[in-house]
Amino acid sequence: MPTEDQIKQLAHSLWEQEGRPEGKDVHYYLAAKAILDKRDGSKKRGNSSRPKVASKSSGTRAHSSRAKKQ
Repeated sequence: MPTEDQIKQLAHSLWEQEGRPEGKDVHYYLAAKAILDKRDGSKKRGNSSRPKVASKSSGTRAHSSRAKKQ
């Protein structure tokens, strides 16, 4: 879980990157919290959110193409 200081630092960075718009402090705080929560969750799960690539050796294509040729 991110600390309050981490959230505030990232929120400030996001706010500066977007030109320091007025009246958006809550928006940047919540955005920073969401970003850090997501990062923290990815670390705990071992970054399992990466898509898994299907194995080419499954053989489903080879079987279906043979059936069509017969």
